[in-house]
Amino acid sequence: MTEANLEIHQTRRFVKALQVMQRADKSGRDAAGRAGKIIASLQRDPLHDEAECKRTKYGELRLQHCRKYDLACGYRLIGLKRQGRLIFVYIGSHDDCQRWIENNRENLEEIDSNPVPRGEEDAGPFLSGSPAAEPERDEYEEQLMAGLDEQILREIFSGLCSK
Repeated sequence: MTEANLEIHQTRRFVKALQVMQRADKSGRDAAGRAGKIIASLQRDPLHDEAECKRTKYGELRLQHCRKYDLACGYRLIGLKRQGRLIFVYIGSHDDCQRWIENNRENLEEIDSNPVPRGEEDAGPFLSGSPAAEPERDEYEEQLMAGLDEQILREIFSGLCSK
């Protein structure tokens, strides 16, 4: 598949991080808006010059086929090319992105992602935070919840429960 035919995808964690940034301070909201514009322009044309200009000067050498975009105000957007897809996997501050790369660079071959739905031209379709979005499953939390029963909850919250 040629670069011009890349499908634009995103991970659930990316969507969640983007939604958090939209509720952050002004620079976070601005960075989220810039990310939306970059992704929307890449949906229209994966070789879009304006989006390509936003890539960081030195790219990212620690990850194969990585695109790292400078969103200004110290924020970065990370996308990975995998099997005909450009998957946006992380957005955050420069330091957060560095940590994410260090913590995840060993296990990025198979990435669970969904296509970015097409929508609003400027903001990007995924930025709306629609209530129909499926919440991210946290396996650890599910394991913890499976071990809880009414007796344990009564012990934990004994001050709130009358016997």
